[in-house]
Amino acid sequence: MTQQKCATIARPAFVSGIAARRAALHEGQASQRPLTDGYEEIGLLGEVAFGQFSGVSPDFSYRPGGDKGVDFVVPLLYAIDVKPARKATNLIHAVDAPMVADIYVLAELIDDEASLVGWAWKSALQEAPVRDFGYGVVSHYIPRDQLRPMRELGERLHVARFGPCRK
Repeated sequence: MTQQKCATIARPAFVSGIAARRAALHEGQASQRPLTDGYEEIGLLGEVAFGQFSGVSPDFSYRPGGDKGVDFVVPLLYAIDVKPARKATNLIHAVDAPMVADIYVLAELIDDEASLVGWAWKSALQEAPVRDFGYGVVSHYIPRDQLRPMRELGERLHVARFGPCRK
């Protein structure tokens, strides 16, 4: 299944400031697993892209304990967790981290732009194979070409306007 990217956005100016404050707030917490430099900024940019796609505003608040694995609750009352990555070859979720969202969305970051790649139900990710991708964290993973298309999620969310995902 070939995935078509959608909801590509340029990095808004406010993202860096919010990300820096979040990083300082979470520094040294056991729940944080920064696998790359700029972890908070990458995450926030993926959430902004999903917010633009879904019409639901991201939560920009500062939570000392983090978001507990839920980035959005959409009108259908599905909890959604956006998983952004610079090399978005797989949707991944650590085996030892609780899966609390109903839907997991893979976002790809290239330079200063985020694009939504595809999505999976929680049950599909729970049943997916596991692997350590080289950081000592064993994760369930679904290759990007096996994810459901964002167009389908848009239809489920009744999103009337989602640009290139109409096809």
